[in-house]
Amino acid sequence: MFRRNEIETAYAARFTPKKDKFSKPHSREYCSINAEEIKMMGLNTRQQVRIERPTENGTTLALYTIKKTHSEEPNDVFLDYVDPGDVEPRFRVPTSEPFQGKINPQVAAVGLNDAEAEDYSEFIEHLADNDYNSKLVVIAPHGGEIEVHTDEQAQYLAQQLPSNRVSVWLCKGFKKGGGAFARWHITSTDISEQSFPKLKTIYGRGFEYAVAFHGFGGDDDKPSICIGGITVDTTLKEKIKEEIGGEVRRFGVDVFIDNGCPEDINGDKENNIVNRLSKNGLQIEQSEKFRTTMVDEENCPLRLKVADAVARVIGPRIQG
Repeated sequence: MFRRNEIETAYAARFTPKKDKFSKPHSREYCSINAEEIKMMGLNTRQQVRIERPTENGTTLALYTIKKTHSEEPNDVFLDYVDPGDVEPRFRVPTSEPFQGKINPQVAAVGLNDAEAEDYSEFIEHLADNDYNSKLVVIAPHGGEIEVHTDEQAQYLAQQLPSNRVSVWLCKGFKKGGGAFARWHITSTDISEQSFPKLKTIYGRGFEYAVAFHGFGGDDDKPSICIGGITVDTTLKEKIKEEIGGEVRRFGVDVFIDNGCPEDINGDKENNIVNRLSKNGLQIEQSEKFRTTMVDEENCPLRLKVADAVARVIGPRIQG
């Protein structure tokens, strides 16, 4: 049996879905906590917390970002949710009614391997780092079943490069029956290093390059890849686009860069975690069909070809 917490830090709270507590646009990833309570927990706004809701079938788990504080009842926590017009509102925890549960500042389970995390429908954090590398960090914040195969790409890229010049940070979230994205996804601009102990150990090191692998859903009739991020290496993204395009265009995959990408996935915000880790941040977004089903003539997944292409461009830059 594993221990989720070294010390029990969770506290009981009353959770109320309440969209009018938040300014638009609404996001089901946000919550509001009493200002005195988050001080007692040693937290600040923009950090993440885990919400634990007991049910007849076990405990429903979800991550939230503390968007704001309130001065109402100390144990009241307000939850945002998405109301997509005439479609049924989407709640991160599947209820529109207030409920009792716990709020926990420790977001990732401890003492679990990947198989156990999958079995428990849990969320875990990984780091591979030698304590001194400052050349390249490869990240996949939404691995596991959140954005499928992005963690595999991050680890594969690292394997193509000298181990003393690359660090890998990733998270994996699982949920039996589906729905890991809805429970565990935290937007890249909101990820707080204070909430992820392993990320915190490398945060501020000033990596020369950072690469983040991501995935998006939607209409996959035309599979596509978006290369974004903020970089002072002016030729980097063009070379990455050229290399990736050479691998995937013959399979009907479009490759976009910067403004050719949808605004919400082009990685151009300074507070995106990939841009906070390096002045040369690359965010590689890939459609679901591309990540999950597309292979080349030799049955090699095209997602690994993307990682290979990135390695060919980044490799020579981190050798010196």
